[in-house]
Amino acid sequence: MKIVLISQYFYPEQFSNNSIAKNMVERGHEVEVVACVPNYPQGAFFDGYSNSTRRSEIWEGVRVFRARTAARGTRTWHLALNYLTYPIMASFTLWRKTSKDADISFVSMPSPLFQAFAGVFLRRIRKVPTVYWVQDIWPESAVFTLGLKSPWIVKPLEAVCGWLYRRADLILVQSEAFPPMIERFGVPAEKIRVLANTAPDTYRVLDPADAPEQAKLVPQTGFRVMFAGNIGESQNFDMLIDAADRLKGHDISWVIIGSGRDADRAKSRIAELKLQDKFLFLGRFPEEDMPKFFTHADALIVSLKDSEIFRLTVPYKIQCYMACGKPIIACVRGEGARVVEAAEAGYAVSDISVDSLSATVLKMAKTSPAERAKLGRNARQYFEQTYAPDIIYGNLETWLREAADSKQH
Repeated sequence: MKIVLISQYFYPEQFSNNSIAKNMVERGHEVEVVACVPNYPQGAFFDGYSNSTRRSEIWEGVRVFRARTAARGTRTWHLALNYLTYPIMASFTLWRKTSKDADISFVSMPSPLFQAFAGVFLRRIRKVPTVYWVQDIWPESAVFTLGLKSPWIVKPLEAVCGWLYRRADLILVQSEAFPPMIERFGVPAEKIRVLANTAPDTYRVLDPADAPEQAKLVPQTGFRVMFAGNIGESQNFDMLIDAADRLKGHDISWVIIGSGRDADRAKSRIAELKLQDKFLFLGRFPEEDMPKFFTHADALIVSLKDSEIFRLTVPYKIQCYMACGKPIIACVRGEGARVVEAAEAGYAVSDISVDSLSATVLKMAKTSPAERAKLGRNARQYFEQTYAPDIIYGNLETWLREAADSKQH
């Protein structure tokens, strides 16, 4: 197949889109990507990229085109502008740059849903069927992230989202809890499938001795809780800080790998509470280095604010953590917590509160190394049985071909 992958996010940003595109090429398909100029999560363009330079490149056999981009910045209006400009500029890029005989478009959607406009555009002008992969449910995700309250904004947004959902030839969703949220817009159940996240092959079980350079950066004594990924409002980072403050009498280190819009404010609050000796911010590293850091952790933590929309999701990092065979502390509710508990891969908080998180972290710290190792083995086994790349990408390939074949009829 000739596949056009449409998404704001692509390499060197660290998203599952990268491994999806690479895997489809390895399976013999041609893949073109239309993405933003990389700027996630810090909100500024990555070094070497801009609206005037490096607008196209070949990465791992994938041809990548960059639509002109308004960077996410640090303010809500910057983010809104980023969301609104991509579908316009991506449609222009699709029209000018991509192959005219594409078989299928695959719109991979962490927020925003507006990315789907580009897929609808390609469907309209070239009759290319479009498949969505919905990671965040809209409009609820936008209402939460942007703090939208006015019905004059929310009601039209609901109408737009419903229109977009109904334009897809097939909708893939990342969680078992998602389908009813799509069906409410009049999308038939038979047009919805569950495509969970997986993790690239680079996420694997390592021995600490295999990562000596990372050992120099991570504490080698005490109990080490490691957080990896975006540091934003949604990740509920203040609760981690409050839990660290509550547990400051214990020998527990919080190792943070990543960056984000909320990182500077979080560091300031840590300084105000005099917790600098408890937190270690290592910054961003290439995704392929993550397992080398994870092997030096005693537990990996995932956290999200408690909202109805987040209860439906299984954060991508859960699959990545599981693949590395480490015990997980899940400061999430709903599907994310359910998966961790079903896998017997770690401990989920009883509720999203400082009391519950502190108790859960302390429980993990007091768990014997042998029991933690068992939790890690359970995590890896569940990943191999449920989320292995061959399973997930095999399903994706089948469903893309199914939608592409519909063009012939």
